Amino acid sequence: MKNILLIYPPFCTPACPPYSLTYLYAFLRDNLSVVKFNISVIDLNLFFHEQKFNKYRSLFQNVEIEKYDEISKEFKIETSKIYRENNKKIVNNKKPDLLNEILDEILKSKPDTVAFSVVYSSQMFYTKVLVEELKKKGIKTIVGGPAVNDLIHPDLILKNEIELLNAIDPNIKHDDVNCDTVLDFNIWNLDDYFISTPVIPIRTTSTCYYQKCVFCSHHNNGTYFETPLVNIKKSIIKSKQKYFFFTDDLISKKRLLDIAAIMPKGSKWMCQLKPTIDLDKETLVILQKSGLKNIIWGLESGSDRVLKLMKKGTNTVDIKQVLGDSHSVGIKNIVYIMFGFPSETADEFKETIDFLKENDKNIDLISTSIFGLQKGTHIYENYKDYGITKIIEQKRTVLEPKISYEVENGLSTKDVQKLRKKIQKTIEKINKFPKNMNFFREHMLLIE
Repeated sequence: MKNILLIYPPFCTPACPPYSLTYLYAFLRDNLSVVKFNISVIDLNLFFHEQKFNKYRSLFQNVEIEKYDEISKEFKIETSKIYRENNKKIVNNKKPDLLNEILDEILKSKPDTVAFSVVYSSQMFYTKVLVEELKKKGIKTIVGGPAVNDLIHPDLILKNEIELLNAIDPNIKHDDVNCDTVLDFNIWNLDDYFISTPVIPIRTTSTCYYQKCVFCSHHNNGTYFETPLVNIKKSIIKSKQKYFFFTDDLISKKRLLDIAAIMPKGSKWMCQLKPTIDLDKETLVILQKSGLKNIIWGLESGSDRVLKLMKKGTNTVDIKQVLGDSHSVGIKNIVYIMFGFPSETADEFKETIDFLKENDKNIDLISTSIFGLQKGTHIYENYKDYGITKIIEQKRTVLEPKISYEVENGLSTKDVQKLRKKIQKTIEKINKFPKNMNFFREHMLLIE
């Protein structure tokens, strides 16, 4: 029998079990012979945080809302420092924290093959060093996930679960693959996560159905397909939990209503959407009655010109209406704002701030970011159409090149950084959630 170990590496927030590994485990379980293969999983991200920051697990599991910002701020400062220090050690070929303990944990299962799921670029550092150490021991290493690059050198870099299945068992024929996957989150000890009540992450589609936002590379031009509703319902019921975070980048109105119809009574859930006018009050009432508590809206800007340039498919009149309707039916609104889209002016920056202030009563939390140019996006491939005059790439050891750029008009990145710093207090006055919940989005679902 061959032992296959699936690993979720450090670093990201340890608030909920990893969806990617839960899915891969279920898919392999459904397709590999239990006589020939033993599959196991380790959430090394949780393991690292348990070893280094265990006091915060107790604090987050019992936190009072009045003390949340204080505790989460302290957690963020301490963890960020440790992340930076260890990433620097790995870049400089030095031994990072807990390397021996992590290797011992991996070797307990006596794996023949170790497969890493890398969802965030921050996970690339420990993945790199662990791949190197495991290869020294003659253990086959496989790496996959949306944040993988070719700067690390496992035995295989794979694109999807089908490639992983074929790498483990080349004898499986394509027509024999069972894709009717039902997830089992009980492979994890859900009480170990840094949250008071388990929140289960669920993904219902393969990628974003819209795929037109010029700044986004998340969809990776992938083929859109939907997980059968019956499988989603079975996964939800099997989890035996109450709270769910649908992590799709975007879900269509029809799909939302279908999901609402299968949610068990008493469920509470949240999702990420775009504020388009088809999400009318009647629709939002149905969603709220099914248990939808929070929506994270990809608002991005309060300037219609910038929204049109982004190809968001939204406008400020409709956004105002949707936020108002959502608030009126009892759904909490979290909004993503992206400052500094190329050619954005100081006046348009102010338009966004004014829009947020004007809609203060309908906004519960604001999450701001500064535009970053990414490979694989429409704007990167057509940068001159957006007033970008020059792209500068700075090579890095573990991550893909750092990209900066110059614009012929509008705000520079430095200008935007200064302006964002100036408006922080304005943003904080609008927030009804503790501001640091932007780093623990799952925690938002537990506030009554």
